[in-house]
Amino acid sequence: MSSKGKAPMSSIQSKKRSYLSWSKQMDETLIGVLYNQLKEGNKADGECKPQAYQAVADELRVKFGTSVTTDNVKNRIKSWKKHYAVIIDIRTFSKFKWDEERKMIVITIEDLEQWNSFVQEHPSAVPYRNKAIEYWDDICTLCGPDRALGDGVEMHDEAAMAMDEEIESEEGSTNKTVSSSRSKKQKRDRLADAVTRFTECFSDYVQSKPKEIPKPSPDEVHEVVKNVDGIGRNQIMRATKRFLNGPINDFEMLKTLPEGDKLDWVLLCLNEQ
Repeated sequence: MSSKGKAPMSSIQSKKRSYLSWSKQMDETLIGVLYNQLKEGNKADGECKPQAYQAVADELRVKFGTSVTTDNVKNRIKSWKKHYAVIIDIRTFSKFKWDEERKMIVITIEDLEQWNSFVQEHPSAVPYRNKAIEYWDDICTLCGPDRALGDGVEMHDEAAMAMDEEIESEEGSTNKTVSSSRSKKQKRDRLADAVTRFTECFSDYVQSKPKEIPKPSPDEVHEVVKNVDGIGRNQIMRATKRFLNGPINDFEMLKTLPEGDKLDWVLLCLNEQ
């Protein structure tokens, strides 16, 4: 039987082996080894030398017993560079707030209309709304300007889409053979739809709300929050406290939203604390 049109089995197996799920402990090890490699001068013109990638791969194999290649290391650093490039572009070309403590671009309900316009022209920014970037300071040092060496500035030209991969990893996704471009477009569309729904619901609420809104009782707040689909026990306690002490409009907005959007609103409000 002819095998025309089918990829060789060795090629498919190679692609599967190239994907590696990174844990926080592996990231921390990668960062530590890279700092040591910088001190040893194994970085030039904004790129690590081959021996730096090999040192990271060797350390990860020994420490975690995982089959790690230099290509895995390069891909991980490449994803960090993409994070860096997009965040820097957002902070450079927009006035959205950067939370230095939580390391995230903060988009409040008042910013949604402006953010929606911004991401239409900068779709790669969509996944970074209210998304904390782990190891941001280390990423800036290792993937941004060569501060540790003090010579030259590394430029990043690629449009960054790495946050989609981070989200997929957090959700436990293991099927990386599906078309990545289609998957990423679907995620961007869902986020854009959520932004639109929040804006429309808030607009409807503002137009219909009474001039004076009575302050809700603790029992009322707790009852509404605990019935949010998918919310955890700790989040219930934190959200109840947040809505009791925060603006009344935030709680009224929670009651107005469709059931499927309430958890996103609760998490957004908690992130603004």
